[in-house]
Amino acid sequence: MKRTLIQSSCLFLLLFFGFSMQKLNAQKLVFLFGHGIYDAPTGSMANYYNYGLGVEGGVGIGLNKTFLTGTIGYTNFFNKSGSPAGDLKYVPIKVGLRHYLVTKLLFFNLNAGVASVDNKLMSGSARFTADAGLGAKVGPLDLGINYDGFAGTNGVSSGWNSWFSFKAGFRIGL
Repeated sequence: MKRTLIQSSCLFLLLFFGFSMQKLNAQKLVFLFGHGIYDAPTGSMANYYNYGLGVEGGVGIGLNKTFLTGTIGYTNFFNKSGSPAGDLKYVPIKVGLRHYLVTKLLFFNLNAGVASVDNKLMSGSARFTADAGLGAKVGPLDLGINYDGFAGTNGVSSGWNSWFSFKAGFRIGL
């Protein structure tokens, strides 16, 4: 059952991209983006980590105001002194949706995927990750704030490990 669901999902995504690419050739509704990220941990993450710095890059394809996006990133969370876990490395791979409002100036986005989480107490653990956010497109600039996190342990506490991400970067339409 699980294998059939995965195969069906992959087939759906391939068909979606195939049909989308035909329409996109004429309309050029593809964009690439790259962001610098500052993260402010919340909840139990704030007990062990001061802040995080990272980068992400991705691509979006779609029609009109709704785009399917894919992102990959890297963030290092810096530990508070005395934390046995040390710095936390977070490497997410996500897919999601970005929907524009108000003449493609403002947008909201939802993303989910898998992240590798690594520190002194655990090595390369795969975790479910998700985020939701709001942003603005100002010329070629993307500015946004997201509530982000991953499920499971960070080596010292369990549950939903979360933070607010402040993002700034460039968006290039193709």
